[in-house]
Amino acid sequence: MAEKTSKYDKNSSPKNTDMQALIQRISVNSTIGLHPSWQSNFFASLLESEKNTLDTISKKHIIHSRQHYLKFTLPDTYEQLIQLGIKNEYSMGYGSINGFRASFAGNFSWFNLKENAATSLRIHPFSFMDANVIFEEKLNIDEAKVQMLHQLDWCKKTNGIFSTVFHNHLLADDKDFCTWRNFYQFAIPQILQ
Repeated sequence: MAEKTSKYDKNSSPKNTDMQALIQRISVNSTIGLHPSWQSNFFASLLESEKNTLDTISKKHIIHSRQHYLKFTLPDTYEQLIQLGIKNEYSMGYGSINGFRASFAGNFSWFNLKENAATSLRIHPFSFMDANVIFEEKLNIDEAKVQMLHQLDWCKKTNGIFSTVFHNHLLADDKDFCTWRNFYQFAIPQILQ
């Protein structure tokens, strides 16, 4: 939702009418959430502005969020999200390797240690992100399938929730990533079983 581009914020402007139409079209039948800019980690007022912009465009009260590049600072980011009415947060995962950062395969209420208080914010950890296997772990497609299936099977055996982060730009026609479509064609049916 960055209004100004930066080194880490390269999204289409939320002021773009085509982008607004896309958000409105998707929000009719789907749950949408805030993807705050990198810059918003440094300015609470910017985070609030981005949330208000998405609320206005979608004509909905947004209650879901995932931080850009998984950048968050505890407890500050979570406290700011709570103040803005966010109820569900999806950034709890590693940005360099796949696995369970929260050591738990389920969602849970965030407990603010600074305030020694339970909060209304629900944390939804993920354990598998496509960008990790491609850019960080440098796995090939077959190795990525094995890793994903291992985590998926573990979640099934323990009644856990297998959550992923998949990036839409990796589904594009870019020659460097087009072969990864095979991975998604394999992974999505496995996850939905």
